[in-house]
Amino acid sequence: MIRNGLIVVLCLVFLFGCDQAPKDDTASVEIPEVTEEFPGQVKLDSLTALLEKDPNNTDLLNERAMVFLDVDQTNFALADVGKALLLDSTIAKYYLTISDVYFRLNKPNKCKNALLKAVELQPDYKEPLYRLAQFELYLRNYQESINYANDMLRIDARDDRPFMLKGLCYKELGDTTKAIENLLEAVTQNPDNYDAFVELGILNYSQKNPLAEGYLKSALAIRPEGIDALYALGMYYQGADKLNEALETYTRIIEIDSTYSSAYFNMGYVQYQYLQLYNEALANFDKAVKVSPKYYQAVYMRGLCYEAKGDMTRAKREYAYALELNPNYGKAADGMKRIISKN
Repeated sequence: MIRNGLIVVLCLVFLFGCDQAPKDDTASVEIPEVTEEFPGQVKLDSLTALLEKDPNNTDLLNERAMVFLDVDQTNFALADVGKALLLDSTIAKYYLTISDVYFRLNKPNKCKNALLKAVELQPDYKEPLYRLAQFELYLRNYQESINYANDMLRIDARDDRPFMLKGLCYKELGDTTKAIENLLEAVTQNPDNYDAFVELGILNYSQKNPLAEGYLKSALAIRPEGIDALYALGMYYQGADKLNEALETYTRIIEIDSTYSSAYFNMGYVQYQYLQLYNEALANFDKAVKVSPKYYQAVYMRGLCYEAKGDMTRAKREYAYALELNPNYGKAADGMKRIISKN
């Protein structure tokens, strides 16, 4: 029942800025609250039933478009929001929906144009500015992203999201001081900003600042099973020669996600490099390769372990395999040269 009507709408060509007469509100119906715990199909059935009674209700069409996006039915989402905009092109939030559709369809120019139209229609609406800032960050246009974030702050100086975005932009631009300043402002405005705490931990770790541990633990207090925070904390412990804490942290990651190959690799590296536990290290490098078969660095580390154990035949085999996976991997080539010279 949904499909036939939507296919007709998909045949329409949508142009931004088209001026249509405002909808007639006399036939509108109240949109019921649809709770998030309902599965997507239940939401669709509910909205479709309402649209059968009022097929030109643009709010209902936009709502159903968002549900279609939730269930990865992008073309149907485009049909609904496209029809909503054909009926009424003056509502900023509809352009947010179609920008999401175009992003999913890998049409960045149309995505950006939709967001710009939303800003034009409602200049004090933060959400399109936020998405434009995200969009420019995604495209690595960092100064443009910062500019949109500043536009958001002129509307609401207590919103943590623009500070977060500015922190990420300055990080990419190599300005660590400004990055940390903005991330600190983000957690000041929102003490539950997990991502900002993780970034603060990573930036301070890169500067060998012991504050890194506290920031990462703050992130884990918000999200105890946050793997990115745990991995960064493990790296901090490893760099600070707190090897037992590092191994415990990597083990915790594996307990949460047994396919996290970098945790196996780092455990193996600590055991090989610092503890000379070659058999234990080999076991972890084996697990890393089992999870990620093209993990040539782990294959190379297996070669180092065998070389340290005096098994040159297996070491040579591992170095050769690492070069097979990545012919330009210089460390494996050097390993082969060492084995050949020893023979």
